[in-house]
Amino acid sequence: MSVDIQRTYLLTRWLVLLSLFFGGVAGCAPASPSPVALATPTLPVVPSPSPAAPLETTLPAGWESYENQAQCGYTIDYPSEMRGASQGTYSWILSPGTGEPTEVVPNFVYVSVIPDGFQGEVGEVYNYDPVAVETLLSMQVGEGKSLHDNPAVAQGFTYTRLPDTTLDNQAAQMYENTQPWEFPPGTKEIRYLLQANGCTYLIGGYMDTTGSTQPGAMNEERFNQIITTFRLKP
Repeated sequence: MSVDIQRTYLLTRWLVLLSLFFGGVAGCAPASPSPVALATPTLPVVPSPSPAAPLETTLPAGWESYENQAQCGYTIDYPSEMRGASQGTYSWILSPGTGEPTEVVPNFVYVSVIPDGFQGEVGEVYNYDPVAVETLLSMQVGEGKSLHDNPAVAQGFTYTRLPDTTLDNQAAQMYENTQPWEFPPGTKEIRYLLQANGCTYLIGGYMDTTGSTQPGAMNEERFNQIITTFRLKP
């Protein structure tokens, strides 16, 4: 074979090998991945919360109502096993007594009303003393004060003003006496002062704090249940 032919043969073979090499590499190269569309996540639909329903007092079956039609009229509900009785013209007492005529009931609820301009004597309205009421009304929340000057009995007449509360949509000042005078140990008095319709309403009660199951005992839960039913006469 001549030199020229041999060179032509070698060059041709070299070109073929190069084309095979590069073609093979190109054929082995991974194909470019096609873009994948990402699905948009679907969030669960959360319903908006409904407005809270107004609280209502649901009375147990068998409760009764007392209605006072006087100038400072009001209505209050109570369990049928309790006894209500008027005390004079301006006060009403509710007792959880057993019905014995000679019994002494240390736990009871009272409602006294004082019309503006009242000129009656001290003691005519249960638990009402104009000077004591003025003292209570002037106290600040958290302040404690005795309504009696005699040091020997001052503790039994000491009241602490608690945060105000609401009775029948009316603001009422609230007081606590943890050792009311001449009541058995473990008795507590809660007292409310509400001024509306040209009257002052003195509402309160003496309750047992010892968990007693004796006849006539009234705990604070039952007292609160009764007081929340208090309604002013329209």
